[in-house]
Amino acid sequence: MAPDDEIIVDEHGVVLDDVVGIDSFVDPTAGGGFGDVAGLFIAIVVIVAVLGVALALRRASRLRDAGIDPLDPETDLQVRWAQNLDRGRPSAPAPATPSGTAPGRTVEERLADVDRLYAAGTITPAERDAARGRILDSI
Repeated sequence: MAPDDEIIVDEHGVVLDDVVGIDSFVDPTAGGGFGDVAGLFIAIVVIVAVLGVALALRRASRLRDAGIDPLDPETDLQVRWAQNLDRGRPSAPAPATPSGTAPGRTVEERLADVDRLYAAGTITPAERDAARGRILDSI
């Protein structure tokens, strides 16, 4: 401003720029409004993005250390699971024990249990004969 220019002051004592018509003084206590909220939002978005990248890198590193392909872990784990099934599958199915019997019981104990069930009226004569036949066939 040249020394002979007119100085315009508003009702609060703030000098106004007569050329552009804006305040030449910015009140530091005045809130920024939308600018502050936008800045906070941008900061939160950046923090979340950095945190997401860091967690993804950590997960990829842990998968790689475990010997799993970090780009397609689901398929890699499915293949390993199928290989473990093939490796651990017995060549012949294990013989089934009759229901309600514990392995290691003698034939006499098992027959006595069947007779006790028949005497108590829990099983019919046909069920008793079938159970005795299964027990004797397992010898």
